[in-house]
Amino acid sequence: MQNLNDGELAGTPAEAALLPTAARPARVRAGARRPLLRGALALGVFVALTAVVEVAVRLLHLAPYVFPPPSAVLAELAKEPRLFADNALVTVYEAFAGLALGGAMALIFAAAAIHSRVLDRVLTPLVVASQTVPVIALAPLLVLWFGYGVLPRVIICALIAFFPMAVTTLQGFRATDPQLLLLLRSVDARLWDVFWRVRMPAAAPFLAAGLRTGATLSLVGAVVAEWTGTDRGLGYLVLSANARLATSQAFAAVFTITVLGLAAYGAVVLLERKLCWWNLPDDSTNTKEGFA
Repeated sequence: MQNLNDGELAGTPAEAALLPTAARPARVRAGARRPLLRGALALGVFVALTAVVEVAVRLLHLAPYVFPPPSAVLAELAKEPRLFADNALVTVYEAFAGLALGGAMALIFAAAAIHSRVLDRVLTPLVVASQTVPVIALAPLLVLWFGYGVLPRVIICALIAFFPMAVTTLQGFRATDPQLLLLLRSVDARLWDVFWRVRMPAAAPFLAAGLRTGATLSLVGAVVAEWTGTDRGLGYLVLSANARLATSQAFAAVFTITVLGLAAYGAVVLLERKLCWWNLPDDSTNTKEGFA
């Protein structure tokens, strides 16, 4: 492993992951301040857009059941916070359980495909073909097979989150330095050691990218799954409010879902910064990374 000065990275992700905190580049140690600045900027833009929508709705005299002003949506949240909190907990549980299940399935698929050409050629077309089937079409069947409990909704979340995580995980495993793999084979390294100590660190940034996508998609899956038959969750709340023309409540539920999605994405980004710090962009370049 080479010695590092400030601004330099180790030669491979496997080497970088083993560095002590004190040896990490200064730009990485100082990187924790950037998300706060970007978050403050995003919040300022959101507040400004909300004010514009508020003014536009009132000037156009739109009926509240057609398009309520943002102030009415916030008032709905303030009036019944327990209602939204209780339903949000249900949706978050379904989404988190589905994300964990989908992530485990993606990791197993990618590990099997990278270690066996036969499994790769057999499983990959099946995984791709599975994405042509609308998951929402499977929801009634899952309810028929597993009942009206939480399990069908967790399975739907897992199915929706599985594909992007599987693709990025497999891509990450394939991105491992072939020269390093050849060196390890020459010294008869165990397959498990190669996988855990080399392939996993090399694939970590790809895993994080897939997890960012999967975290938001699992929330979408939970909401869609709740439309198929349940009396709890933010998806049910949206459906119920629309049926009663309680548009402010529906918008409040959608806003809660949006906040949960941003929180899930942000949590994964923070985890990525902690575990994959060597893969962060250098502010001295023109690299940009969205919300990260």
